[in-house]
Amino acid sequence: MTTTIEQEIVLTAAKVEIAAGEAQKQPAVSIVAYTGGIMRVGGWGDIAINLAGLDCGGAIPLLVDHDPGLDNVLGKGEAKVLIGQLHVAGNIVGSTAAAKKVLDLARDGFPLQASVGVAPEETTRIAPGDKVEINGRTVVAPKGGLTVVAKGKLREVSVVTMGCDSRTSVAIAASQGVGDDDVLTTERVRVASIMKLTVKHPEIAAKAVSEGWDSTKTELEVLRASRPKAPTTWVPASFVANSTVIEASLLSRMGYRAMAEKTLGAEAMERAEGLRANSLVDLCRAALLAEHQDIPNNRMELVKAAVSTISLPTALGDTAHKILLNAYNESPATWKAFCAVVNVSDFRTAKAIRPTFVGELEELPPGGEFKHDSITEAVTDIQAKTFGKMLSIDRRDIMNDDLSLFNTTADALGRAAMRALSDLVYSTLLSNTNAFFGAPNGNYISGADSVLSVDSLGRAIALMLAQKDASNRNLDIRPVTLLVPPEQYQTAKMLLESDLIQRAANTPMGNPLKNAVQLGVEPRLSNTARFTGASDKGWYLFATPSDAALIVCFLNGVQSPTVEFFGLNSDVNTLAMSWRVYFDFGCGFGDYRAAVLSTGQA
Repeated sequence: MTTTIEQEIVLTAAKVEIAAGEAQKQPAVSIVAYTGGIMRVGGWGDIAINLAGLDCGGAIPLLVDHDPGLDNVLGKGEAKVLIGQLHVAGNIVGSTAAAKKVLDLARDGFPLQASVGVAPEETTRIAPGDKVEINGRTVVAPKGGLTVVAKGKLREVSVVTMGCDSRTSVAIAASQGVGDDDVLTTERVRVASIMKLTVKHPEIAAKAVSEGWDSTKTELEVLRASRPKAPTTWVPASFVANSTVIEASLLSRMGYRAMAEKTLGAEAMERAEGLRANSLVDLCRAALLAEHQDIPNNRMELVKAAVSTISLPTALGDTAHKILLNAYNESPATWKAFCAVVNVSDFRTAKAIRPTFVGELEELPPGGEFKHDSITEAVTDIQAKTFGKMLSIDRRDIMNDDLSLFNTTADALGRAAMRALSDLVYSTLLSNTNAFFGAPNGNYISGADSVLSVDSLGRAIALMLAQKDASNRNLDIRPVTLLVPPEQYQTAKMLLESDLIQRAANTPMGNPLKNAVQLGVEPRLSNTARFTGASDKGWYLFATPSDAALIVCFLNGVQSPTVEFFGLNSDVNTLAMSWRVYFDFGCGFGDYRAAVLSTGQA
């Protein structure tokens, strides 16, 4: 059974030289297919291939995405083991669709990768922490153990878009007056020389091969890299971190693994595990390594340098946004059951039109003119305002590996954003501005008969169903939501779910209102300490959100808080990283005919 083991490579556009008039010739390709170290392979975990036991003789098919179909044949090549690494040299057949696609992508600079298809014949399991000699080096089995393919058969090499070993590479060149064999030989010698010089510097090897360095330039970079540096936490050489991987690691550390895998993908999670960062300082080092920066010896300077990268601040900012947005979306929002949502383009007072203003369509005689309805009385004012807060994490929290404050604050700000929006909606509702609820509007019930009961609820439903426009046209508005304070929950629950309602003698005992509307419970309705007009006895009946009893507006349609990151240098008075969280929204009354208020008391 063939097991596909993916290897990450870099396809260098600079090495693709397709000359005019040479289209009939087959471009030569040279691949460093496997650099001999540990890889993380799906279904196998950490794995290494013993090249001494790999049968790689004969012509090796070059494919795309491990698809053996004729349309995905890329070419053929020969494989050899050089300096503990697997090299493949061959030619690309330009006549297939796959070959043309690869060459076009290479010309455009797309960073293609490759993988090898190996049929294992004998495997050995190495226990965690044990050492094994393989491919001219000593490797230590990682925490989950290591599988060594002691013997196997190389079946094919494929070009793919994602792999595992970042030190491998591919170079492509079309022959231009030089034999393909000469091109391959020259390239193989160059790559072999680079690999020999960079045994202890795999990060230089990948760059040197992909960018076409010669031995002199490579040796100079190795000498520079060999200068004494502060000790660093070990990061697998086969792994290159980025902001997405660091973000995946951060979310996992803070207990949001499911969210991370859903939003960032399994690939990022697997690479985050491969990073093996045990602390926030480890992630700082990973960010610096990813951007080829020196690692300061002082922990404080290390943190400061990492925050100046692109990777770490991006990861922290995106992490804060995801946690905040998750908390925002999980917070209760009863207003969504009856509020219409509109977009506004600026902070000026805008006009929102009630949905019932249009009246009715009228029959037109042949050649007749259309009649116009006035909307003067059918508009309402609405304005977006900005609500915001700052979130900060002290650099000492990173040094002390303490993300609890960051996590808790981000979560709290998300919930606070939804609370702020809900507060505005219900302060607007309870204010009853311009007598929105009133007897003249046919949407107001008061007195002893307004206490929540089967009779008062039936009356409220009847009022809404009977609503007409100024021309006495029925509006067909249907009640959908009964909204009550917590104190009225039990009564409302029984009214809407009980099979029988006790009535006066000689009357039916069935419940005519069972499941007539849905129930919503909102504590702000009875919070008299904070909201003017609140009451533990009043209750409301609303139509659908599209009927727009109330209208919520968002600036430019952004219906969630915005998070912006500021680094350590953003404020000379503090030594903390900060996130600015702000939210632009507003609320106003809409169509009074889509709501009924019952005071619930005399």
